[in-house]
Amino acid sequence: MSIPLSISKSGMNAVQNAMDALSNDIANSNTTGYKSKNVSFSELMVNDLNGESVLLSERVQNPGINNGTKSGVNTTNMAQGALIADENAYHLAIAGDGFFGVTDQNNQFYLTRDGAFQVNGDKSITNSNGDRLSIEAVIPVEQWPNGDVAIALNGEVSIQTGNETIVVGRIPLYTPAVSDALMPAGENKFTYDGVFVQGDGMIQQHFLEASNVDLASAITDMMVAQRAYSLNTKVVQGTNEMMSTINQFKQ
Repeated sequence: MSIPLSISKSGMNAVQNAMDALSNDIANSNTTGYKSKNVSFSELMVNDLNGESVLLSERVQNPGINNGTKSGVNTTNMAQGALIADENAYHLAIAGDGFFGVTDQNNQFYLTRDGAFQVNGDKSITNSNGDRLSIEAVIPVEQWPNGDVAIALNGEVSIQTGNETIVVGRIPLYTPAVSDALMPAGENKFTYDGVFVQGDGMIQQHFLEASNVDLASAITDMMVAQRAYSLNTKVVQGTNEMMSTINQFKQ
């Protein structure tokens, strides 16, 4: 394949990857606790010109042409999203570092910043996906009395029943020692195999954390990506016209 065609092909593929990430961010701009993705570009290996190549100048010291570019989602932007007030007593947000721990129906443990929890008929506390919230229970969750629930900044859960306040448990926060080691698992969840450290996160009851997607920046980046894709297609078109002209000369 011709060098310009190969380079343009890699450029179109790299820009398409960036567009995929940007479109996902925009689609999740209203998703509770969603974290936007960072896309990076890097150049590919250099192709040395072969022996039949004719250089325009013999003074060129290191002849060679870059073989194109590639892109990929290398990190997740863990910046704090805006906190939005909510009346639900089990809607929680984290101010600062940390994640809620949830367990799915297969007992797989995940981390999430999505604090939109609910109490079910069996008194289990789950999110919309049915994942159970991790709680260090003083009293088993199914035995919690009825009453007004209060969740302190440190995660301590207490229930007001009449004139008595009963501490029933604590919601722990999990802070990974290396945030870049978090692996997205879909449905606003992450897996993590490393160790946890003491974080400064605090639980805010009656709040939800909004997505941290900056729509203005995302749309601007999308416009730049569209222009880059268009320019790469122009290179393909121009190269094709040049090769057609050369073939006519050969005939």
